[in-house]
Amino acid sequence: LNLRRFAAPAVGTALTLAYASYAVSTITDDSAETPTNPTISLLMSACSVLESRPSPSLLATSPSAISESSLEDTVETITNWSGTHSVTLQKVHAPENRKELEDLVSSTEGPIRPMGSALSPNGLSFAPPGTSCVSLSLMDRVLEVNAEKRTVRVEAGCRVEQVIEALRPHGLTLPNLASIAAQQVGGFVNAGAHGTGALIPPVDDFVLSMTIVTPALGAVTVSRGDVGLQKVVFDMCRVGLGAFGVAAEYTLSCVPAHELVETTTVLTRAEAVESLPSLLKDHRHMRYMWIPYEDAVVVVTNDPLVGENFEAKEAGVQDPLRPLKDLLLANEPSLDTSLVDSMGMGELRDKLLDINPLSTPWIRKVNAAEHEFWKLAQGTRCLPSDKLLQFDCGGQQWVQEVCFPTGSLASPNSNDLSFMLKLLSSLEERDLPAPSPIEQRWTASSTSSMSPANTTKNPADTVYSWIGIIMYLTSDDPKKRDAVTDRFQNEYRDVLEAVGDEYKAVTHWAKQELPPEGSPDRQTRLKKIKERLAEVYPVEDFKAMRRLLDPENRCGNELIQE
Repeated sequence: LNLRRFAAPAVGTALTLAYASYAVSTITDDSAETPTNPTISLLMSACSVLESRPSPSLLATSPSAISESSLEDTVETITNWSGTHSVTLQKVHAPENRKELEDLVSSTEGPIRPMGSALSPNGLSFAPPGTSCVSLSLMDRVLEVNAEKRTVRVEAGCRVEQVIEALRPHGLTLPNLASIAAQQVGGFVNAGAHGTGALIPPVDDFVLSMTIVTPALGAVTVSRGDVGLQKVVFDMCRVGLGAFGVAAEYTLSCVPAHELVETTTVLTRAEAVESLPSLLKDHRHMRYMWIPYEDAVVVVTNDPLVGENFEAKEAGVQDPLRPLKDLLLANEPSLDTSLVDSMGMGELRDKLLDINPLSTPWIRKVNAAEHEFWKLAQGTRCLPSDKLLQFDCGGQQWVQEVCFPTGSLASPNSNDLSFMLKLLSSLEERDLPAPSPIEQRWTASSTSSMSPANTTKNPADTVYSWIGIIMYLTSDDPKKRDAVTDRFQNEYRDVLEAVGDEYKAVTHWAKQELPPEGSPDRQTRLKKIKERLAEVYPVEDFKAMRRLLDPENRCGNELIQE
């Protein structure tokens, strides 16, 4: 009876056996001391059982041959979306279904690493040459939509935009998006992506169940509501960074499809400070965009449409892009006027910044023109939620985003505002060429152990603020790109981290960069990063989970290993 109480057949024979062994030891040994860290004790007990088993894969059946369609020998260089990292792929596997994925993981020797859409600014999924890269691009099916339960089950390679379109006929959608919808669901969840909304958690908290194919245990399925080891695996592996195995399937919670009314306004910095508490409470989605060197904060709110009647409101009839176009033509008179008139906001900003990206006087002019753009673009519009929760993130760029707790809605501590004002003061005192915007978003907490917004050491009602800095890589000239990279990595980023130290801020997993090789202070920087991670995350639990699911470190990469 005790074994049945602790075992969950859906998890798989090996994981059930490991946890059952732990359950028996704790039930029958009344004299045993309580471990100082129950999670680690549980995982270590599980590992000791696994190490006594004869088969390292612990699969119920021997792996069958991998079909030719799932393996492609190739040499190809992949660059991430931000244009900041690249990797040479020599072994690319593209399984078409879960069975092929399981066979692949169990029979492939050496390092193996899942790779999604390469959207992470830090190349989170990249691994050294010689690693077997698992592309899930062919595992992109929406497997089931349950309109009554408001759930959707998908393969991990399915893109977020595909999920949204599959949900549309059923009157459903996802609770939130992370600015773009081109991510594969596996990366969307594993990297801890987030949108904005003080009562809406990061996207990993939408996961109801997941199946991950691990090197040690094969396919493991865990769900919300599981207990014991299953719960530990579920909470740890959602934001798993690809470190435990290859995600195969997810079941996600959904919400009724709805339209949002988006309102864009421009406030002064003082007005933004005064208005923040009410804005966070009054709006489902809200974000700030601070413009360096300008007394301006762009506020974008999104709320469900009430009723059926909506009337759009615009600030004026003038083309909002006119200030940017005029500045570009004044400084690049040889450009064709019709070409400039056809450009959008992101393209205009890139063209302007490219004129002199590291000149602070010039960046001030560009930011001033962007301020004028936003004043002219103030107004309201109404569209389906998935159309408004996505927005233009600009071109190739260096970006770093940090996350930290800022009290609760009922009892805010103003860390979000003091952090932001100190950051602005520091970069402006240093006269850094900081382009617009510095974006600030807010989320609720996450139950995922490795989410930057985790509740390991904070109350469940904690609100988290996310602040991101940016420098655009507007030129193809390697020297210009290197100059921007050096300024961002060795000055702007340091300013952000210096401010963040006071608030125990951690970097978004998809934006955490390792200190450059050859840097004289690389080891000092690494030590500081590790210490901060240990303050915020259950790092020892993470290591113990890796020992259980990937004891030979096959799924790691340099970032995870360091």
